[in-house]
Amino acid sequence: MEFNHLTKQLNQLLAQDYVAFSITENPVVKILSQASFAQIAYVMQQYSIFPKELVGFTELARRKALGAKWNGVAQELQENIDEEMGSTTGGISHYTLLADGLEERLGVAVKNTMPSVATSKLLITMLSLFDHQVSYVLGATYAIEATSIPELTLIVKLVKWLHEGAMPKDLQYFFSKHLDEWEVEHEAGLRTSVAAYIQPEEFGEFAAGFRAMIDAMQVWWQELAQEAISSEVVLSTAIAQNH
Repeated sequence: MEFNHLTKQLNQLLAQDYVAFSITENPVVKILSQASFAQIAYVMQQYSIFPKELVGFTELARRKALGAKWNGVAQELQENIDEEMGSTTGGISHYTLLADGLEERLGVAVKNTMPSVATSKLLITMLSLFDHQVSYVLGATYAIEATSIPELTLIVKLVKWLHEGAMPKDLQYFFSKHLDEWEVEHEAGLRTSVAAYIQPEEFGEFAAGFRAMIDAMQVWWQELAQEAISSEVVLSTAIAQNH
């Protein structure tokens, strides 16, 4: 089996079996009809931690690839890190673009958000995945890229819900660049670079890393929805007063 065939199979698995990445079946989307602004703002606050931590996880993968002498993969990941840190956005990181947009346009304070129980569990699980061999780690890393477009599509839906159907221009720029350009290039670049090094006997480990990552993200979305509708949701008084 060729590597591209494997990645196609994994992407099909993602689309068919994982409701977290479905625009209609995602657990948070399912509660939108009865949710409050504060509850969905809470989800956005927790989600914002994921892109904030993403560079660190990509760096772990880059080091793993470098250690295995998969130099082309390490270079691809370095370029992704540079882009996330602002190489094509005037030195402003992608996280900052998102956080500024959410805070200034929606009044959702995200920059000082602490991880919830669900988000902490996700980050701990992710960290453990990057402690495996290179093919497994890159499977997990590829899962992040493979899920980025469906996940960002969900985030766009949540932002429009919070902004009552409109999308602020700066956030529109952030999402359109990711969905139409950056994430498409990252997925293709990582897939192509890994294909030059990975051997057929390593396909199983790559697939295992991929599945472990999307399993963790699926649980995270389910638990975020549960946290959002629980009585433990506490937001800043500024958000509560404005809405």
